[in-house]
Amino acid sequence: MTVKIRQFNETDPLEKVIIGRAANYAQEPFYIEIINEVQKKGLPKTEDLMHEFKSFQAVLEAEGIEVLVPEFIGGFVYDQLTPRDIGVVIGEQFLICNMVKRSRRYEIAGVLSYLKELNSPIIIPDSPTCLIEGGDIMVDKGHLFVSISQRTNWEGIEFLSNNFGEEFKVVPILAKSLDEGEDVLHLDCMFNPIGKQHALIYEAGFEEVPQEIRELYIWICVDKLQQAALATNVLSLTPEKLISRAHQDCTVVNEQIRNAGIKVITLPFDGAPSTGGSFRCCSMPLYRK
Repeated sequence: MTVKIRQFNETDPLEKVIIGRAANYAQEPFYIEIINEVQKKGLPKTEDLMHEFKSFQAVLEAEGIEVLVPEFIGGFVYDQLTPRDIGVVIGEQFLICNMVKRSRRYEIAGVLSYLKELNSPIIIPDSPTCLIEGGDIMVDKGHLFVSISQRTNWEGIEFLSNNFGEEFKVVPILAKSLDEGEDVLHLDCMFNPIGKQHALIYEAGFEEVPQEIRELYIWICVDKLQQAALATNVLSLTPEKLISRAHQDCTVVNEQIRNAGIKVITLPFDGAPSTGGSFRCCSMPLYRK
């Protein structure tokens, strides 16, 4: 069976997606690598993760979306919750990302069985120093918005320009906070297109907001507390509907999204955010109609 992939906009109707694997989380303590400030406060319990990801999957399937889950790799990869970072569909090609953290570099093995079925080119960075993570990439409105951050560097930007620059305009974004303590880890922690022309944005996370973002989107602004609760890290199902976190610090933002004419499905989701990622981080869209 060949699998078709497609993603030209962040909000096009989602039809096929890989979500994170909660089973087997951190079952081998020896291999745990603390990779951000949030995790220093403690790791989530597997049973809580299992419940939340089961609810996440159920909502997606109720919307008619095909859901895939990574295969268990083995004890040496302790965390398979956030597949967004390991690979990205750009147009009709699949980019395998080059991860910064050692414990994440083997996560791609969990989705190889799906990638083998792809009827599309697979692009791989050509240098170990070319760093790219999927949370730093937004594919939208003919653009690739890419953040230079803790996890993606200028060499990664150049690689994306060389491989996708004819089809998309690559727009570099310099994240203001480049240390782990700020928790603005990836672009989707401070910017996310929603609906047909809106975007969630934490402007304080940017050194400078690109003109393209100023011209293309109507902003729904997020403050520091809301950003810390990952209020920007929603998953769009269609231009009219998305999934967001049911959390007190996301309530105002969720209401603003509704006021923009977009339906918001809220779910309790605290386990993965306690490791630094919410619904967008915990999903890898393969096909958007």
